[in-house]
Amino acid sequence: MVWTVRADCAEAIMALSARGFEAEVQKRVGDFLGKVSIAGPRWSYPLGLHMAERIIDRRLCLIGDAAHGIHPIAGQGLNMGLRDIAALIEVLVEAARRGEDIGSPFVLERYQRWRRTDNVTLAVVTDALNRLFSNDIAPIRQARDLGLGLVNKMPFLKRFFISHARGTVGHLPRLLKGQAV
Repeated sequence: MVWTVRADCAEAIMALSARGFEAEVQKRVGDFLGKVSIAGPRWSYPLGLHMAERIIDRRLCLIGDAAHGIHPIAGQGLNMGLRDIAALIEVLVEAARRGEDIGSPFVLERYQRWRRTDNVTLAVVTDALNRLFSNDIAPIRQARDLGLGLVNKMPFLKRFFISHARGTVGHLPRLLKGQAV
């Protein structure tokens, strides 16, 4: 479970006993999930947006969390990392087939160009969503709730957002389409 709260609230939550923590989670989720039972340790760490300026260097590539850190919204950090891996594999395999040096700047730059747009776009979107959903100002909250209600009632719009959240749009690596490289 990922529970995003302000830093001062996180300190108070982390200070709760195990029973107190379970009670607080139960209060927040209600009966929707049934009785809450915490099975493991709790961690707290500050959230932020971190993007490497460059994800390649001499014979080096950054992928996943080494290249970018985003807010943990709907597992998008993991999805970004999987797309990074699949794209890098495809670039390296194609370069090897052409007889190119797979560690050359020219080859690695292809990977960086491919991933830059997706990574920056998703980082900006998740940061905006985090700001939107962590904001309790009444007009913003009302607009947010109205927007969510509209998306929920418009199947085409819902499919649009779901396909983007799944990462199934844009220039996808073949591995993510179930194709051999």
